[in-house]
Order: sequence, then structure tokens, then C-alpha cells
Amino acid sequence: MVVNLEDWPWPERTFMARLSPQSRKALLALGTQVFYEPGRAVMQQGALGTTTYLLRSQDTRLTACAKITTADDKLLGIRVSGDVVGYLGALDPTARRSSTDTTCTATIVHHIPGEVFEDFLNHHADAWQALCRTIADRLAWSEARRLDFGDRPVNLRLARLLVEFAEAYGRYTTRPGAERPEIEITIRLSYEEVGDLIGAGVDAVGLAMRDLRTAHLAQLRNRRLVVQDLEGLRKYAELT
Repeated sequence: MVVNLEDWPWPERTFMARLSPQSRKALLALGTQVFYEPGRAVMQQGALGTTTYLLRSQDTRLTACAKITTADDKLLGIRVSGDVVGYLGALDPTARRSSTDTTCTATIVHHIPGEVFEDFLNHHADAWQALCRTIADRLAWSEARRLDFGDRPVNLRLARLLVEFAEAYGRYTTRPGAERPEIEITIRLSYEEVGDLIGAGVDAVGLAMRDLRTAHLAQLRNRRLVVQDLEGLRKYAELT
């Protein structure tokens, strides 16, 4: 089946969403497309390599594509459809991969040789700007997590993370008997992985989730995190 990528719904603030239509078309013409089943490593921390990888979810209803982890499996973040990973190797061929990136949903990965990606950047000024903004976003996200670790209790850290994930990776579902539509976070995350992201142990995450469940704000259901009341969760997280 031929897929028209010119009208692909790239999520906001991703590298692809920030490119002009002309630059997007030029980038999609580069490299090769490879299908990845969930759980397949795109790259390994510590390895040498210059290939840049553009992630694209096979299902337009899902945005999350890959989990970013350390060599000992501590979760660092999530990458979505429209994100690029591995670009530091294209900019510095001597650099080793800084993380292990593993698909968490069925994903089409565009493999772009490092020198080809660098040449693309040099011929498309908006692409350099998009990459700089992407890097700035990731640094800001890490800084926000660091500030949360020092200033806020675990339950607030968890609530803030769930608000962010519901908005970025959630899909609305309707459950019989529920007062309002709920948001199912489309990434399967263990309490240990959630703890990695908010700087908390498994037991602390469990206690915080119990508080959110008691307040009818969020819960773990069938191994998926479900936000029952997004506005209520925002207030709980002190985001309004």
C-alpha cells in the first residue's frame, strides 16, 4: 500500500512538524524505510554510528514510537512520530550513542546516512532551526524534571507527568458507566519506568497512584495508565 506522507499528521513540536512542506518532502526522499515491531532496538548506548533515524508511527492514532533508556534500562524519555534520533552521530562521527532507543509501538524508521542528513541540514536553513529547537525542548524537559525532583513531593511529580503524557500520548476512550470520557496513555509503562522519569522508587509511585485512584483522577487499568479527569489532575498537579 502506498502511503501519502505529504499530509501525514506529524505531532506538534516534533522535528518534522517544524519543517516547511518543501523540507519535509526533501527529507522523506532520503534514506530507506524499515518496519520495526515493538521492542526492537533502533540503536544501542555506547555504540558508534552516524545514521540518523526518523521515527514514524505505523498507526496515525498513536504518537509514541520509542523508549529512550540507559544501558541499564533506566527510562530517560519517550520519542514520538516525527522525532529524529541519532543525529549527534551525524554531527560528530566520533561520538558514541548516548542512549538505547527501543520501539514501543509498530514503527516505520527512516534510516538516513549521517553525511546525507548533514548535507540536508546545510541545504535547508529551517531544518537547522528545527533541530536546534528540538534540542532546546529536550533540555528544557530535563531541566523541568530536575526542578520537580527537588521541590515537589512524589504525588505532584507523578500528576504532572501524567498530565504531560495524557496530552502528548493519550487517546480518548469511553467506558460504560464513566461520568466523562477518559484518556488512555498509549504507552505501556511499569511503575519502575514511571519512577525513573520522576525520580522515585516503585513503592513511592504505587502510593502516589493509590492517592490519584482514590481521588478518581487516574489509575492503572489493564497495564495502561488511564487519566479519568484531566482538568482535575491539572489542578491536583498545581498546573492551573
